[in-house]
Amino acid sequence: MKKFMALTILAAVAAMPLTAAAAEGSAYADILSAYVYRGQVGNEEPVFQPGLDVTGPLGLGFSLWSSMNLTDADEEACPWYPDTGGEWSEINLGLSWSAPLEGPVGLSVGGTYYIFPQDPSEVDEEGNASLAPADGGYEVYVEVAADTLLQPTIRFCHDLDNQDDWCALFSIGHSIELTEKLALDLGTTVGYAGKYYVADNYNDSDAGDGFTHVQVDAGLNFALTEQASIGLKGAYSSIIDSGIRDDARAEGGYPEVDIFFGGLTASYSF
Repeated sequence: MKKFMALTILAAVAAMPLTAAAAEGSAYADILSAYVYRGQVGNEEPVFQPGLDVTGPLGLGFSLWSSMNLTDADEEACPWYPDTGGEWSEINLGLSWSAPLEGPVGLSVGGTYYIFPQDPSEVDEEGNASLAPADGGYEVYVEVAADTLLQPTIRFCHDLDNQDDWCALFSIGHSIELTEKLALDLGTTVGYAGKYYVADNYNDSDAGDGFTHVQVDAGLNFALTEQASIGLKGAYSSIIDSGIRDDARAEGGYPEVDIFFGGLTASYSF
């Protein structure tokens, strides 16, 4: 619980300058046919995933993201918190800072706190109970992005709790304006991770360092107003490394190592 309280206080302090002056950001909500995270299929049945991103002065930012399982999927289809239809399975809180750089290259640093409301409490040898939502994971990152063709981005992430290891995400993207109100947004992300990250996230895999996954996204977005939009999203995710693939789909692993998923999206900018 101390960890959760510390992060809440930190978020409140960071939010002060955001509320002291005009802030901007976006709120969004997606209904998708599956929950896929860095190649890991946590639930291959429908989920509801709303979020909020806020940026303000001094380059500070705050984010909130969550995921709710919409069906009572069994453990085979939903290895992450089965039989929890209508309940939140994950809540992520994020803080970030963007450096005031001039030119086409941007630099930002930040951290994410992962809360898992469905995790059971843990009791140590002395009988002290620890509520799992306060024992979620911490991840910090450094991101470099270039405002050039295909908008290339590299993000290095380091987990501070669970596996104490790193992963890197390489992304590119492009938006095509089809009409005045209709746009096609395309993107691709490839992941590479250290051996402890791989072991902790891919069914105790002993494959070592390797390329973890690739995900290709396509979104067709229609502007209802200058601020509000709705859209359709389609994505394909695949675990790349053959050793990680074999371990991830072994008994007790993930339901899929290759998956198409998608759904409805909505967003509002302010």
